[in-house]
Amino acid sequence: MFGSRLSLSFAAGVLATFLGWTPGAQAQQLNMGGSTTTSPYFAYYSSLAETISRRTSLNVTVISAGGFTANAQQMRQGRMQFGGMAPDLMEEAAADPRAPFKEFRVLWWFAVAPQYIVVRADSGVEALKDLDGKCFHPGQTGSSSEKNMIQILKAIGVAPQLHLSDSRDAINAIKNRRCIGQVRTGAAGRLDASTEELSLTTPLRLLGYSADQVAKIKAAVPWMPFIEQPAGILKGAPAFTTHGNPTGMAATTTMTAETAYQIVKAMWEGIDAQRAAFRDLQGIDVPAMTLASSGSFLHAGAIRYYRELGLKVPEGLVPPEAR
Repeated sequence: MFGSRLSLSFAAGVLATFLGWTPGAQAQQLNMGGSTTTSPYFAYYSSLAETISRRTSLNVTVISAGGFTANAQQMRQGRMQFGGMAPDLMEEAAADPRAPFKEFRVLWWFAVAPQYIVVRADSGVEALKDLDGKCFHPGQTGSSSEKNMIQILKAIGVAPQLHLSDSRDAINAIKNRRCIGQVRTGAAGRLDASTEELSLTTPLRLLGYSADQVAKIKAAVPWMPFIEQPAGILKGAPAFTTHGNPTGMAATTTMTAETAYQIVKAMWEGIDAQRAAFRDLQGIDVPAMTLASSGSFLHAGAIRYYRELGLKVPEGLVPPEAR
């Protein structure tokens, strides 16, 4: 029902007492939306769930539902209590003309995930404009990556034949020459595991944006960040510019302030374990990044913790229920 699950339960009494909650207390079960299991970010979500489960009386299960769009849908339905989220999905939900949903609340932001556009090296495609009329996978069906890539293609006037599928099928389609390229979420300076594996047997080329294309995309999607990537991500690949998806964690107003507080506190106090699992977190001050970059309401429980740290929470990030 929820896709693949990774259950992380920890009940060691001595550790529990040391970390400040009562052994034997009934654990609150929470479903947390992560990424696809082949994403570089999956290690982060797994480590985060472990951190929260170890440090609180909460028992967190990671759900790989297929991406942030699926996370947002399941949170709206009450089947998932918190999870990975992108700001565009929160804005889209609030502006939904049929059933506006304004109850998403940010817990924290922690990264801008680079989106890597790759094509077969033998495809004849040298630049994004060459994708016109050719088979291209815009991202996992239903994901934020897919929605954003389709917006970008429209903004720059490129019209490939879209191969709408899950990520595994897309990799096989490129391998078997049924399709020539895809976009996939990676991490800073490196591709996701599936694309790296594909590159061992199928030579690939990375595509970036020109300054003119960046300007057109920013005009259509003002919040879209762009990231300069170094040379050598693929052998012989030059430096290039790609777009990114802001990445964070959100819940809804159905989560109590106390539960959100425990989650955010455990995340930050246990950040070393998450940094060990996901190296892109090295040097990132998550609370500071959240307060500096968020354009959406924070959860009341997150606000409580950030204020405990001595941080000033901008008034525009405080929701009505926390005033």
